[in-house]
Amino acid sequence: KAVESWCIYSKKLLSTTEITSMGEVKLDAKIYMKPSEELTDLIQSQPPDSIPDHVAKELKDDRLSVKSIQSLKGLLNKNDKKRLCHALESSEMLLPSPEYPERNPVLEARCQQLRRDQEEREYRRLTKNVGNNFGVSEAPLSTQMKELNAILISLLQFVVSVVCAFAFGYLAPYYFYGTINRGTQILCGTAVAIVVGIADLYFVIRETLHNEGFVLKKID
Repeated sequence: KAVESWCIYSKKLLSTTEITSMGEVKLDAKIYMKPSEELTDLIQSQPPDSIPDHVAKELKDDRLSVKSIQSLKGLLNKNDKKRLCHALESSEMLLPSPEYPERNPVLEARCQQLRRDQEEREYRRLTKNVGNNFGVSEAPLSTQMKELNAILISLLQFVVSVVCAFAFGYLAPYYFYGTINRGTQILCGTAVAIVVGIADLYFVIRETLHNEGFVLKKID
């Protein structure tokens, strides 16, 4: 009964189609049985002339089809049929597996290139705003040098403006009023230097804020 049930189940699978094609993937719907040592001994114990050629051929390939099992069953006596039932229970059923064709190398290379391009676009989309948050230490060297030069020029301009303003304020009392009092000259030079320094700082801060994107609104 076990042999008959297995054969009927296999026939139902085979009745649909021998080869199932899923696009370019092929599936051989045949079910084979990998014979156990008991089943192999049972077949080899039969007279050589009574064993069909296709059964002997499949036995060499270490697998038996449904047709071979049915042919073998018809050759056995009652006691050997019982042995066949136990031998099939210890055997292994080989289920069909799909066969995938080899892909076109040009198509595969094109698909890989498209995947890399898609990953690159996705990476750029995710990191497009990250560069704006980098610190000065993470900026390129050329950008750092430009910023450093701008800072040094602004600092040099501020120092020169304050020194020149102090010199003007220090010499102005002497040239305008003929005063040679050092205290008055230093006080006048310091006052002029402070006024010029504050004005210069205002314009420097205003220019820096403008470069950073801040716009100063006029007070009505």
